[in-house]
Amino acid sequence: MLCEHIGKINVCNEYNCIIIAMLTLSYSPGQTVTIFLETKNSDGYYADGYYGNGYSIDGYESPVIQRIIKPDMTLNDAYPHPMTKFDTGIYYISFTLPTGASAVGSYYVSAAYRNPDNDLLQFESYLILVRAPFGLYSATSF
Repeated sequence: MLCEHIGKINVCNEYNCIIIAMLTLSYSPGQTVTIFLETKNSDGYYADGYYGNGYSIDGYESPVIQRIIKPDMTLNDAYPHPMTKFDTGIYYISFTLPTGASAVGSYYVSAAYRNPDNDLLQFESYLILVRAPFGLYSATSF
């Protein structure tokens, strides 16, 4: 797996400015993808979000993978799905990519979570690039 940061895009209007950042992860068909999400308070410490009416873990609302868009532009029907709590403010989810040529392409993953300071809904996006190892669809990764 290769990880790289695409960068940040500033989207502004006359009232406010938001920063959109997307993390890019590279995999091969058949590999297990693990996505981590950190939630921190304004002091930079790991913290869980407020309790809400969503997926609850230890009295706090768990971050949720809202959707996964597959390379053929269809939605993965197993989502929305809550992430698993690893520790305070650290969550993860794992899934296995399909095998073969149809697995190659870009997967878009959208996560939603509650801000620990103000209970506002926040979003994180991931781009999963699936490439055939060595350009061969029948090859497997090491």
